[in-house]
Amino acid sequence: MLEVIIVDDDQIVIFIQEKMIINHDIASNPISFRKATVALNYLDEQQQRNENKNFLIFLDINMPNINGWDFLKHLESHKENSKYHVVMVTSSINDKDRKEVEKYSMVRSFIEKPIASLDCEKIKEIPEISHFFERV
Repeated sequence: MLEVIIVDDDQIVIFIQEKMIINHDIASNPISFRKATVALNYLDEQQQRNENKNFLIFLDINMPNINGWDFLKHLESHKENSKYHVVMVTSSINDKDRKEVEKYSMVRSFIEKPIASLDCEKIKEIPEISHFFERV
């Protein structure tokens, strides 16, 4: 099972991402968080339940309090962090951010806002998660 989570402090961005994710059959009911701390608490709880679940996380870099980098560092401390598949979704065009992404094995893609149809189709082709989207 693949659960889709959006972490972004901007409600308009969340709305757009939810619509794109639903319209492109990535998930029928993505879970959204405007605060990274709340999303991390949710993921911590899910880890403790020890369910056989993977997470596709659409993560903003620039957020107040806990930014995307801090979020990734926290996820790395989870014992089964291979179940996290992160798509960085950001308005940043900074090359430093693109290089920083390479430090995290769970980051599968880096997308500039706003998310587009082509981005959604490419996400479904990411090797680590493509099997969740195979049609029978």
